[in-house]
Order: sequence, then structure tokens, then C-alpha cells
Amino acid sequence: MKNKKRPARPIKDIELVYDIQDYLRYKNERNYVLFALGVTTGYRAGDLVKLKVRDVKEALRTGYFLILESKKENTRNIRKENIKPREVKIVAKTEKILRSYIKDKKDYEYMFMSRKGTNKHITVSHVSRVISEAAENFGLQNITAHSMRKTYAYLIYVESGYDIVAVKEMLGHSSIEITKRYLGLDRELYDKYSDKLNNLIR
Repeated sequence: MKNKKRPARPIKDIELVYDIQDYLRYKNERNYVLFALGVTTGYRAGDLVKLKVRDVKEALRTGYFLILESKKENTRNIRKENIKPREVKIVAKTEKILRSYIKDKKDYEYMFMSRKGTNKHITVSHVSRVISEAAENFGLQNITAHSMRKTYAYLIYVESGYDIVAVKEMLGHSSIEITKRYLGLDRELYDKYSDKLNNLIR
């Protein structure tokens, strides 16, 4: 039987978010900027890698990112791409990082360029490798490109006083049940209940 792929996990400890940022910053500025942008906007890595410098300049001008998020969905065995806009405020520290990063870049360039060709962006699988490698240095498993979005969601959940509706709205989910599964809240609760069974053993 084929092993089921484990879903990406959020980075729940803010100190570990700082550690991964520092690790990436010292190794590669591009990867550091992408991670900082990912965890403070909650955009999917597939949308982030397609950003061009002109997109970021426009976002800095207005103070908000507006990205047409694309998500592939299976409905009645018909695979379709669902595209919807999501607007996110640029926080002050991310703004400072972005302004510094784009200073000498041309408007038509991708923000996160690949070294493999002229004006090509890096792939999501490359982002996953980079972030997974950084996370493993700090003992974390199942951390991928998608963990940036999940980290954003989890930290919003905690900072909002566990307001699941706020997280749902900020992620653009269609239901609270989707958001609960996304954050792994049911799994956490069920595991906590299971741990109580420890008391049955002497």
C-alpha cells in the first residue's frame, strides 16, 4: 500500500519562524524575501513565484497586495481551476524588505528569478526544497512551501483570540469546516482526547 503524503504543517512557534528567516537570510536573499512575504500575506507559493517587480511596486504604492489566487479543485470528478481575488495589507516590516529588494530590479523581472534561464521564476517545488531544508535544521518535519500559508493562518488564529471566522475570511475559504481542517484543529483536539486515555494505564 502506497504511503499517504502527509500534509504540510504550520510553523507554530514564532521563535522558529525567526530562526528560519535568519537561516534563509544568511544563505540567500531571494529565499528570505519570499519566505517573509509568504508568512505575512498567506498567499500560495504558486501565486508568489509569478509576481513581477511591477506587481510589487503597485502593491507598495497602494499598501495592499491584490492577487488573483488560483486553486485547482475537484468537483464531481471534474478538475477545474478556481480563480478569485484576495487583498492583503502589506505590514511595515515586509514593506521595508520589499523596497530594499526591488531597488535595482527592472519592472518586467520576476521577483524570485530562477538561475536556470533568462527571466524565469523559481518553481514551487524548489521553494519547498529550500524551506524544508531550512526547517530541518531546527528539527521540524513536514514543512513545505505551503507551510508559509498555514503559518500565516495559524498565527492569525492565535493573534485574533482564536477567531476561526476571521481566519476563514482572511484565507478566502468557503466554509469554517474547511478552515478547521486546514489548521488541523480537529486533529489537535482528537489527539488531546486520545492522550487522556493515558490515565487508563497504571
